[in-house]
Amino acid sequence: MTEARWRAVAIALAAVLALALGIAIAISLPSGTTPGASTSPAGSSAAGSPSGSPSTGPGASGEPTASEPSASVEPGASAPASPSPSPTIPPAPTAQITFTDFRLDAKADPAGAPRTFTFRTDGAGKVTVKLTAKSPQGTTRMCLKVGSTAPLCRNWASGTLTGITSAKKQTTFVVTLIGVDISTPTVDLTLAFLAKAPSVTLTNGRFDGTAPEFDGYNGVSGRVKIRADGELAVTAVWGGKPFDYAYQIVDLTAPSPGGLFPGNGTGIDRTDPVASTHTYGFSLTNGTAGLGTTPLTFTIGWP
Repeated sequence: MTEARWRAVAIALAAVLALALGIAIAISLPSGTTPGASTSPAGSSAAGSPSGSPSTGPGASGEPTASEPSASVEPGASAPASPSPSPTIPPAPTAQITFTDFRLDAKADPAGAPRTFTFRTDGAGKVTVKLTAKSPQGTTRMCLKVGSTAPLCRNWASGTLTGITSAKKQTTFVVTLIGVDISTPTVDLTLAFLAKAPSVTLTNGRFDGTAPEFDGYNGVSGRVKIRADGELAVTAVWGGKPFDYAYQIVDLTAPSPGGLFPGNGTGIDRTDPVASTHTYGFSLTNGTAGLGTTPLTFTIGWP
């Protein structure tokens, strides 16, 4: 065999051997693996991706493709439940009371003090405070304070102030009345507010007695609307000097005998049954001539 023929045979055998070796390598590699690429153990993460995260979509950019939703749910999270409707809290019913025919101190009087009425509301709502002049003795400085806010004040003979609270809890309201300059007007005051168990406390009242010079300064009187069967409760104190006094409660809707309760002491604390939808009059007076200025604190509560 010539040298040229031997060279051709050697080249042909080398080509057959290379082809056989390539087929053997392709068979031994896992499906889809490119020769020369490294493989990772099962369950391990690809380099640069959070542990356990799926690989990103086309282009490996991390942005959702046109066929992917933009919202996601965290692993293990469930869809939020539909919110339950908040329970409706019924508003407290309106309470109404009027204090009648009481005389104010003058602002110019060094010993003068404002009549102060304090009460609480339950929940959000509106309060109305109505002043009515009963004598031509000048104007009144009336102020309404809601919670810790600055008071709203007006100088007038008659008028109505309105207070509003959005608080869901109790809110304290304070009303003060005093005569402007040397004025000492006699007035009525009507309060209307939302409360479940209403009560009003008067401080700096007067319990001076029956002497003519104390006209308008002897005790407290008024009328109150009852919303449900229950008891009307009053407490009062007037200092350390015992006086003869008279407390009276009268059903103005269905008048009946009785209702006058005299006594002697430095205060009173009593309750009386009252009927729903009736209006009751009440009064507490000093039965003696009196000894001069006698401060009175009076609280009334009703159903």
